[in-house]
Amino acid sequence: MPTHVIYARKSTESDDRQVLSIDSQIQELKLLALRRGQEVNEILTEARSAKAPGRPIFGQLMKRVQKGEIASVFCWKMDRLARNHFDTGQVLQALADEKLLRVITPEREYTADGND
Repeated sequence: MPTHVIYARKSTESDDRQVLSIDSQIQELKLLALRRGQEVNEILTEARSAKAPGRPIFGQLMKRVQKGEIASVFCWKMDRLARNHFDTGQVLQALADEKLLRVITPEREYTADGND
């Protein structure tokens, strides 16, 4: 059965340069999922820049999306999930193909309908 996951990322391994820590992102996203009545089955974290493709946790996430193992991803902002064009394209294509049903942020929900 497809699951709902939280993906939290900070752009560097340095703790002193982040506005919102991974722990803070996770707490906020857990509350968001609770308000929406969705159970989060897994929390994925990564401390790497997303300026260029090649993040290992993100890569594993997208492989699992393609296999139909993940229905939706909660993330703090879309740029926490995908910031470079290649990764953004993977997420948008997965949404368009309905391999990924939604990406949910505190500000909005991204779906396959293209109205977001």
